[in-house]
Amino acid sequence: MQTCYDLVWLSAQRAPSDLAIIDDQSERALTYQQLIEEVDVVAAGLQARGVTQGMRIATVLPSLFDHAIVLLALQRLAAIPALMNFRLQHEEITELIKIGEIEGAIILPDETLAEIVAETLGNTDRLLSVGGAAGPAKNYADCRGDITSLVPIPKPDREDITFVFYTSGTTGLPKGVELSHRTTEHRILWLATQAGFRHGNHNKALGFMPLSHAIGFYGVFLATLGNNGTYYIQSAFNPVEAVDMIEQYGITYMFAVPQLYFAMTQAPNYSPDKMKSLQTVLYGGAEIMPDLLIKIDKEWPAKIFHIYGTTEIMCPFSNPDPVGEHTRLRPAFYTNLRVIKIGGGVDNIAEPGEEGELIVDASSDLIFSGYLNRPDATAEAIVDGWYHTGDVCFVREDGDYNLIGRTGDMVRSGGENIHPSEVEPHLMTHSNVTETAIIGIKDPAWGEMVVACVVAPDTDAAVLDAHMQETPLTSYKRPKAYLFMDALPRNAANKVLRRKLQSLAEDAKQGAGKFCFEEV
Repeated sequence: MQTCYDLVWLSAQRAPSDLAIIDDQSERALTYQQLIEEVDVVAAGLQARGVTQGMRIATVLPSLFDHAIVLLALQRLAAIPALMNFRLQHEEITELIKIGEIEGAIILPDETLAEIVAETLGNTDRLLSVGGAAGPAKNYADCRGDITSLVPIPKPDREDITFVFYTSGTTGLPKGVELSHRTTEHRILWLATQAGFRHGNHNKALGFMPLSHAIGFYGVFLATLGNNGTYYIQSAFNPVEAVDMIEQYGITYMFAVPQLYFAMTQAPNYSPDKMKSLQTVLYGGAEIMPDLLIKIDKEWPAKIFHIYGTTEIMCPFSNPDPVGEHTRLRPAFYTNLRVIKIGGGVDNIAEPGEEGELIVDASSDLIFSGYLNRPDATAEAIVDGWYHTGDVCFVREDGDYNLIGRTGDMVRSGGENIHPSEVEPHLMTHSNVTETAIIGIKDPAWGEMVVACVVAPDTDAAVLDAHMQETPLTSYKRPKAYLFMDALPRNAANKVLRRKLQSLAEDAKQGAGKFCFEEV
């Protein structure tokens, strides 16, 4: 078993002079040998501030160069980074610190946040700020020490927790997902089995997904460094700069949510010729627009893969040929799966072609250990040794799977199950619609009324209904009302808040609120 630090250390032993990491905000560019030296110096500084093995330390940062370094430095000490989305509200951050019994934090230079985090921690011994001191938070740049003082490289047990990532749930606080050391190697090796990712310094990865996201950390950062590639940091996503970086550095590998690829193709400096270096492009984390998939498959020379997974289970599915069948998925090398009847037990297996809930064998080394200090949530998610994903799919006759949507997002209207993923792509084909989300609200006639929440300037419900009647969508799945908005509410991870939309739609239907509700 190799830890996160071990994987990067081994890369430095194999190729010490190869380029490891390049910063986009400075002239810092480190070889593997220099990277390990820098990590060890920071680890010594953290150790001097009382950071020890097993201690949880929050990192509340964008994908900065210093964030990358401090994550590896914490792993050098076998401390546990708790990677929080820096876009969370101050109160959410401090509440997660309380729930997680966090003993230190590394934040941006925000005096207000520093004050309340210091109060929550009860001390400032391990409160650091990247970008300069801020109130009680000390300057991270001063966190450097004598590497001769470092404890020997720890050898933790495979079941010891190594990271805490946070789910991007659309209700309540995110849950802390505990990942043990046994998961680390597997969470990068699957890229070889499912996406043909090969070891070597030919790999040049664009790091524009957040390090606090499983894709950004495991799928790009650690996969690249563990395989002796070069990681090019983009501290904050900018589509124009991303296009230029791909051309300038000859980027070969990207893994991101589809929205980032869409933004790049819409950038004023975009041209297919600038993408000519790309070899492997993965997308996941959200549904892709079919037109975008066709476009990038045609204009980029890379092999395109659809990857399905969650923070808890990483990647049980992939599709090496998603064009035209982007909901079709193939079970992965590491994973044992079942589709069970919704509401049934783990042995109540759905028939081929019958929709059910996807569950995943929780004994795999990829799978999380539990939710941090949330035994109730863990017991709800893992039942009889199987992790319940909450996703609806069915097994095809050929043995592959079709992904339909989330069980919690499903609308039950007129006795029929309607999944947002069946309706939303048709709405998005209207030229005036820039965002949409399908929800259900209580209705005496239908049980639940199908409502389309849309951002569609200069459009009304009659126009959209006429458009939907021209699509092949079955009539009972068409929206029966439209909620017109300026923007869809989203959480810090950019996921649509469907329960918030339900509340807004119900208010608007009663004539309350500021949004226009039109029935058809």
